[in-house]
Amino acid sequence: MSASEFTLVRTTESDRTYIARLNFLTDVFGDEHADIGADFLEDYRFYVKQWDPTDGGLIAWSPKMIPAGGAWLVWGNDNDHGYGYVSEDIPEVAIAVEPRYRGNGVGSILLNKSLELARTLGAPGLSLSVDDGNPRAKKLYERLGFQDIRHSDAGFSIMCYHF
Repeated sequence: MSASEFTLVRTTESDRTYIARLNFLTDVFGDEHADIGADFLEDYRFYVKQWDPTDGGLIAWSPKMIPAGGAWLVWGNDNDHGYGYVSEDIPEVAIAVEPRYRGNGVGSILLNKSLELARTLGAPGLSLSVDDGNPRAKKLYERLGFQDIRHSDAGFSIMCYHF
């Protein structure tokens, strides 16, 4: 299956439940049998509960109309933010691809469209975080033009794409 076969649809409030699933997948790196992290509920609060559909997001649908993954933008501030926070004017993208659809270019198309979305919303860039244990994702982000901003002692990098 190629990336061009997937359909991207802007998120709405009705996608919040699926975004909760995607948030779970980010926490367990796609391994649904893995234990959730100690900060899962706080992450849920920021990345799911506080998410506003007007902040932007996309769901990728397979040709058979099965949700294949998604990316959603979250806007933090100095006092309340996610792992990939850079500044108040740069949203962070959270992204997850369903395990069965990995390797089909879904992550690339979601990130490229998220970059377009952030630019359309007037942001000067787009940030994200990537765990040290996820080198495949980091290579994708670097290939798309994201650059390391800093590394956290907690074991993840903060990356940003500046327009």
